Amino acid sequence: MRYNLCLIAALILGGCATTARTPLAPAPEPAPEPVTVPKVAEPIIPIKPVLIEEIEPTGDRLYDLLQNAAVESQSRRVKALLDTASLMLRQRFISEPETAAKWAAIMRFTLERYHAILPREPIPPQVPLATLLNALPESIVADLLHHPHYRELKMRTLAGQADIPIDLTPEVISYIQYFRTEKRDFFERSLSRSTAYLPMIQTVFREQGLPLDLAYKAMIESGFNPRALSRAYALGMWQFMYRTGLLYGLRRNTYIDDRMNPEKSTHAAARHLNHLYDYFGDWRLVVAAYNCGQGRMDRAIARSKTRDFWKIDALPRETRNHVPKFMAMVIIAKDPAFFGFEDVVYQPPMSYDKVALTEPVNLRLAAQCAGTTYTWLKQLNPELRRPYTPPAMSRNAYTLRVPKGAGAKFRANYAQIPAHKKIQLVNYEVKRGDTLSSIAYRVGVSAADLQSANGITNPRRLQIGQKLSIPMYPHAQRLSATTQARPVLQTKNINQRPDPKNYRQINVTVRTGDTLWDIAKRKGITVSHLRAWNNLDTNRPIHPGDRLTLWVPKDGTSESPIFYTVRTGDTLWGIARAFDTSVAALQSWNDIRSPARLRPGTRIRVREIAD
Repeated sequence: MRYNLCLIAALILGGCATTARTPLAPAPEPAPEPVTVPKVAEPIIPIKPVLIEEIEPTGDRLYDLLQNAAVESQSRRVKALLDTASLMLRQRFISEPETAAKWAAIMRFTLERYHAILPREPIPPQVPLATLLNALPESIVADLLHHPHYRELKMRTLAGQADIPIDLTPEVISYIQYFRTEKRDFFERSLSRSTAYLPMIQTVFREQGLPLDLAYKAMIESGFNPRALSRAYALGMWQFMYRTGLLYGLRRNTYIDDRMNPEKSTHAAARHLNHLYDYFGDWRLVVAAYNCGQGRMDRAIARSKTRDFWKIDALPRETRNHVPKFMAMVIIAKDPAFFGFEDVVYQPPMSYDKVALTEPVNLRLAAQCAGTTYTWLKQLNPELRRPYTPPAMSRNAYTLRVPKGAGAKFRANYAQIPAHKKIQLVNYEVKRGDTLSSIAYRVGVSAADLQSANGITNPRRLQIGQKLSIPMYPHAQRLSATTQARPVLQTKNINQRPDPKNYRQINVTVRTGDTLWDIAKRKGITVSHLRAWNNLDTNRPIHPGDRLTLWVPKDGTSESPIFYTVRTGDTLWGIARAFDTSVAALQSWNDIRSPARLRPGTRIRVREIAD
């Protein structure tokens, strides 16, 4: 008996769940005026009063405790009796789970007495009632699931597990039901994504001394979506406005927007939250100020003459609803299954290797080198605004994230890629009369790639002087230089086999978009020969995947010239590929500043002159 009383005294006098910082303001009273919330309510099931005489006598101390709790009038004494009984019930459930069903009536009576005497506040996890509810067998939970006192007390224990203040106001309870019904799809998607980013976010918050449950701010801000964009143009998982992002070191340029970088934006959010707490000293005000801004929060406090969030009446509706929404999310996230989110498919935590790049890399090529897909690589690097990484910065390289364990593989494979097959970026300044199509034609890339590379949403709104970044990478460009670099097959009888001294037989697989003319031009032969060698008549089309047989010049049958005369339709990229060199080398050898100004008839050097 003395041992039980000592144990209960220790538990009752024990501390509550604490935050990482001690709030400066006391916990507020419930709001005197309701905030606008969805009008949905949990169905109330009538309670049939449980009389102590109806409980089967157990013949032990537990029955005596409950008898005394039924007749005792002082709340403090009743609570002490119930706490002792709760510890004994918990031990029974742990040691005798097979007999749990016989305790159902006792459990209902215990909850009803607790509900009558406890204040409407979160219940810390150390108190006996919380430990009892967390140890209930499934059979007892099923019996109590629709008991309103059980649901309310369970929510209070979940609120008590949070490391930030959670107020179980009518607004918060209404939003719990709102997320279970009207916003159920959004909440399920957010829960599914949460596990991908929570470990990283909580690691950062732990390092910065922030309460870990503040990580769920990313849930209400974006649903843990790194690419989320609001109507006010706040961007990323933490919904930074452009100027606020700049204050915390989040860059935005042609190639990247750090607001969409999960790691960098989380570090920025941690610094911002710390700043707001240092200023306001209350996590409720911090959550609200993150939504509406520090200045507006200051003015609302001054106008309302109170620092109690629930009494501030000068805030916009979105902010007044933002705090109870956040609190509702935290409560549900503590036990999603209790609120009906049982079938959520959780994503695994993001894991990756980091690779420092000193040059721009085409993401499709990078995906091949890393042994992954372009889509997954984009998901690992959501801050990229282009289908390639940015040029190396003067002070630091760009860090590309590749799948875990693929870092070494990427480095080894990328090191084998010839320089002339890697991406090369050139700059172009829009001039009067330019169109996206005309520019794309002159530089030898598709209009779609040019539009994507520069984030152009309306191709008709090009402005004179606008700077474009042109990606020079393989995309079936016109390669008119190839026909001059190779000898053209000359035979009088197209069915005659070419001289094996100068020509060799190869097989070619037709690619999407290929025509016989394209293939013949690339290989330095005629369409007639190609048809004859493959028994193709003029009415038979070719399809992607078809294999064609043809004869091409052997290596060394014709020495590639040192100089080349530019023809209409040529591009530096096409010429570079034809002569197995790079755009940079051609620009250097010929002092070409703008690749877009390549003019037909110009004679350029395509090979370095030997000494």
